[in-house]
Amino acid sequence: MKKLLLAILVLGQLSVIAEGATKKMTPEEKVAQQVEVKKFSSLKDAGEEYAKAMAEVANFGSREMLQTVNKDVDEYIKKIEDPKLAKQWNEVNNMLIEQFEVSVYEVKENGDTGQIVFLIKGYDEDALNKYLTDNTSKYATVNKDKDEVDVDIDEYIRIEYNYLKTTPKINLATSTVNFKKENNQWKVIQEKK
Repeated sequence: MKKLLLAILVLGQLSVIAEGATKKMTPEEKVAQQVEVKKFSSLKDAGEEYAKAMAEVANFGSREMLQTVNKDVDEYIKKIEDPKLAKQWNEVNNMLIEQFEVSVYEVKENGDTGQIVFLIKGYDEDALNKYLTDNTSKYATVNKDKDEVDVDIDEYIRIEYNYLKTTPKINLATSTVNFKKENNQWKVIQEKK
C-alpha cells in the first residue's frame, strides 16, 4: 500500500488543489477549482499549500483503500466496554491509515522559474512489524493443549499504540515540483501528457 501511495505522490505531479486540502467543498467548487490552478504570492507559500494538498491526496488514497488495519480487533473493541482502549485503537488506526506527512524540504527560485523539493515521511512499517514480532511474548502465549495461540488484544493495542506515539516517522521519499511566475504570482507548471 505504501509503495502505491508514494507512486501517486512522486510520479503524479498533481495540480495544486490546495483549498481542497484545507476545507470541505461542494461538487461545484471542486470542478471550478480543478479548471483553475491556484496562484500564490511567494514560492514558499505555494510550496506550503502544495505540501498540504499532497499529504491530503496520499492520506485520502490510504483511507479509500484501507478502512481499518485489523478487522478482528475492530470486532473485539465493539464487544468490550473500555473507552480508553477504544480510543487508543482508533488512534492506532488513524496513525497508520493517515500516516503520510509532506513538508517543504527545499525551495529553489531562479527568476521566473522555481522548483520545490518536498519531503514525504511515514512510519517504517518493517520496523513496526519487527517490534511487534520481538514483543510477541508480551501479548501472545501458545496454548499447547489446544495447539492455539492466545492473544491478549488489550496488551497488543497498548504496545502498538505506545510504539507509534513514541517513534518518529522516517523519510520515505522526495518529490520535486516545478513552478513558474506570471504577473508576480507563482503557479505549478502543469506537465503535458
